[in-house]
Amino acid sequence: MAPYRLLPLTVALTVASVCWAADAPPAIQPSGQAPANHEKVQTQRGPVSFEADRVNGQDQDYILAEGAVIAHTQNETIQADWLRYEPKSDAMDAKGNVQLQHGKNRLDSERMSLKIDARLGEAEPAHFSLVGDKGLTGRADADKLFFEGPNKYRLEPASFTTCPANNDGWYLRTSSLKLDYDRSIGSARNVRVEYLGVPILYAPALDFALDDNRKSGFLSPSFGVSDNRGLELIAPWYWNIAPNRDATFTPRIMTKRGAQLGAEYRYLAPSYQGALVLEALPYDNQTGTGRYREFVDHRQQFNSRLSGALHLEDVSDDAYFTDLSSLVSQTALQNLPREASLNYNGGWWNILGRVQNYQALQDPAAPVDLPYRRVPQILASANRNDLFGGRIHFGFSGELVRFDHDLASKAAGDRFNAYPSIDMNLEQTYGFIRPKLGWELTRYVLDRNPDYPGTLSASRSLPIFSLDSGVYLDRNMNWRGTPYLQTLEPRLYYVRIPYRDQTVLPVFDCGMGDPLQPQLYTDNQFIGIDRINDANQVTLGATSRFLETDTGLERLQVTLGQRYYFNGQRVVMPGFSALGANVTNLLGQISGQLTDRWRIDAGLQYNSRAGQLAQASIGNTYRAGPGKLVNADLRYTNPLYGTELRQVDLSWQWPIQTKWYNLGRINYSFYDHRLVEGLAGLEYNAGCWSARAVMQKLVTTAQTSSTTFFLQLELQGLTRLGPNPLDILKNSIPGYTKSDELERH
Repeated sequence: MAPYRLLPLTVALTVASVCWAADAPPAIQPSGQAPANHEKVQTQRGPVSFEADRVNGQDQDYILAEGAVIAHTQNETIQADWLRYEPKSDAMDAKGNVQLQHGKNRLDSERMSLKIDARLGEAEPAHFSLVGDKGLTGRADADKLFFEGPNKYRLEPASFTTCPANNDGWYLRTSSLKLDYDRSIGSARNVRVEYLGVPILYAPALDFALDDNRKSGFLSPSFGVSDNRGLELIAPWYWNIAPNRDATFTPRIMTKRGAQLGAEYRYLAPSYQGALVLEALPYDNQTGTGRYREFVDHRQQFNSRLSGALHLEDVSDDAYFTDLSSLVSQTALQNLPREASLNYNGGWWNILGRVQNYQALQDPAAPVDLPYRRVPQILASANRNDLFGGRIHFGFSGELVRFDHDLASKAAGDRFNAYPSIDMNLEQTYGFIRPKLGWELTRYVLDRNPDYPGTLSASRSLPIFSLDSGVYLDRNMNWRGTPYLQTLEPRLYYVRIPYRDQTVLPVFDCGMGDPLQPQLYTDNQFIGIDRINDANQVTLGATSRFLETDTGLERLQVTLGQRYYFNGQRVVMPGFSALGANVTNLLGQISGQLTDRWRIDAGLQYNSRAGQLAQASIGNTYRAGPGKLVNADLRYTNPLYGTELRQVDLSWQWPIQTKWYNLGRINYSFYDHRLVEGLAGLEYNAGCWSARAVMQKLVTTAQTSSTTFFLQLELQGLTRLGPNPLDILKNSIPGYTKSDELERH
């Protein structure tokens, strides 16, 4: 028997086989693609050779070896003090310090009898040393091991742990364990998990898979406490419907809210895939109402060119996520999309048709405008880069869309837009010149235009010319004995767009762009096409990079840029004033891995005319080694140049003594005088088990926040018990690494 056959005992208890088996549903495969089974023990008889202090026998009846015996079979090596082998019956008996070795895995016993080809026999006692595919080690013990045929074993009683010798941090124990690798099924009776000698989990009986095949059963439960939901217990149950279909049912008990049931159905096929989610809280003890969430995501490939998608999300009320979720990605949601689309890919051209709507989640203290519905929208695009030997590029983008809105105070109607363009790419190793000429054609046909009731149709025609150019310069230099390549990349970008009065045009989906570096080199300062700025302007910028010659590592990048206006801009968004200055703020950016430990990312906008800092951000990361990490970010926006912002964000992971790690984050707004997010935690790693205690305070709306406590115990190679804070730690502390992964570095 090969000891590696017991490795699935560890795997089986982490793949949805028992209530503490896994944290999340396993992956599904496309229909017709089944996961591969574990390699079966080969029963083909092979030669057996011996080494020993003394070897004797009688013809072909038996071979008797004594003293430092080493027997080699086709797949295994057996060592013992005494060994007898009968070739005719293929039966072997071994006694005294018996070791059966297969690769890195080993079985130790005092007595073993085995018919090698038939795989019938027994060994007692049985002690296993196991090494998994990812280097995870384990120990298993049984009073008696029975070989019950090819690929079939029975152990009575049996125990398993990933803790090293003389460390009984945790054990999984069972009175009887059967492993059938032909059917890839295992079964156990009277299973319990002991932690520091104390039983913490028990199951009278269970069956589990011995390979990558999924198996129906309970997933790992989680529990926690928060001021918003009280004590809560989640116990998911996984249903393996087919290789390409599964479902997870998630009952959730919250002492302050009530009982919630969630269900997720997933499917995957060669031409389509998707997921359906439903969460229902029939009665919320806090609000006195029923609450729900619905989610549909479907993607379909009809043929090589035509594809489609359906995405629907809906919740019962605006506060659903802020009341029932502790994930920042959900509590920050404002608009839930509802969209159906068809896309045709013609190679160098593409057409997308869709209908789109949103559910807006309103915060009473900070309401947002309801977005428009697109019913429908047709987008067309085309690109040809192969004209005249690749020197000429033709591009086209077009749109036909109908905007609708429930509020009569909002404009509604149709918009048509077409933007053909042609540009030339003149590029050499030392620089480039890219002239471009395009024409923006837009037509509005409106049902209503409350701001200008007499104008229900309008058109706009704008030629757009731009010239983008740059130079590549470099030199070799040496700093502190290290050779570097320094580059200097000046860039000039000119744009000419004539003025057109666009005051009467409605604003459906257009907004102000953030005047940071990427927007320096664009035609339109607005995001969207309801407004196209007039322009007679040039942008001057330069980037310098410092690259290590030997490694190519970019140690530092510095960028400066500023835009100059030859004529004052007159096109503005409603509610904004025309730009009176002839120059934008000076924009600067610095980034790079300054040393092996320090990294910096900083940017600023400086009003050189008024001598004012308009906006600034600086981020530093200090990494002294695995688990030694500090992130620090400062962000500032002058209220004269946007929404006032004064915020500091600190996060860290740092060892405080052997096996102990301190975790934390402080995101504080000086403008609001409040903690946006606070996190404090400790993590202890004992090698074969670890524990995490984390407390998080998170702003959920403009006036409310929630506090959640996580306490998780992880038994290495078996399961995690308690609420899972790992996603929160990874999102809140950039660069966070689990302590058990740190120990393997």
